[in-house]
Amino acid sequence: MRVHYVLNHGGTPESKLADVEIHFEEGLLSGLKLVGCSVWRSRKGEEPTVLVPSRSYATAGGVRYYELLRPSEEGKSPEDPAGKLAVRNFKQYIRGEYGKIAAMPEKEGGAKGKAASSR
Repeated sequence: MRVHYVLNHGGTPESKLADVEIHFEEGLLSGLKLVGCSVWRSRKGEEPTVLVPSRSYATAGGVRYYELLRPSEEGKSPEDPAGKLAVRNFKQYIRGEYGKIAAMPEKEGGAKGKAASSR
């Protein structure tokens, strides 16, 4: 698996720092990529926020969100502590790798707006 960052240099919206794609290189998903994750500038000046895909749905009390990244073990709820920790670790990994890429100097004549990190 390879995590690919598409940097948002001066694009819109301005607070979006990068799109994140997960490229699968082995196994059943080889040749496919998962899109929908992104890195955003924090409103409070803290470290960047990582968003993962979710779907909204209406309830009697308003709008709720169904997270698409959740524990894979059958019978586990989205509130399971181990599952929450796994999602938190994934987001921290994405944030950390983005931080490394954002700190790199830009190469002249290179492909602007794209960077990759392997795992």
